Amino acid sequence: MRKLKRLYVLRHGNAQPYGYAHDESRELTELGVAEVKMAAQAFRERGETFDVAFVSPYVRAQQTAKVFLASLDGSVEIKDCPLITPNGQKIDVALWLNDQPYESILLVTHQPFSHQFVDYLVDQPLPINFAMTTGALASVEGEFFAGACCQFRWCVSPS
Repeated sequence: MRKLKRLYVLRHGNAQPYGYAHDESRELTELGVAEVKMAAQAFRERGETFDVAFVSPYVRAQQTAKVFLASLDGSVEIKDCPLITPNGQKIDVALWLNDQPYESILLVTHQPFSHQFVDYLVDQPLPINFAMTTGALASVEGEFFAGACCQFRWCVSPS
């Protein structure tokens, strides 16, 4: 039997208003920093860990990763991942994740990708109140990452 792999999907915190140019350069607001700290506290209280963090190259995701990881004890490897931007393709990301040697992974990403990806992975309808608001953190697990092959574990949202 294969060991279960665990995935955490963290949407970046609240960011500067959307402008049509330079979306990748938007920075976190003070509210966004506070949201990410709340998500980190909720994660810490669950006593869970992850082996690696893959982070969208967008500024707000990079800032989210720094704030989130600074709020946790210990250090993990952080890697940029251009696959998990707002327009990420869930099938491509799932295939890529299955090739990763880690048992527990954090993705720091965006909408609409974050919600679509969690919904794609889980084998049952998401809870009625599920929403990947800014700073939300969701957890799923499964033997591998593919459509309808994982179990939804939990989600915390600071909003």
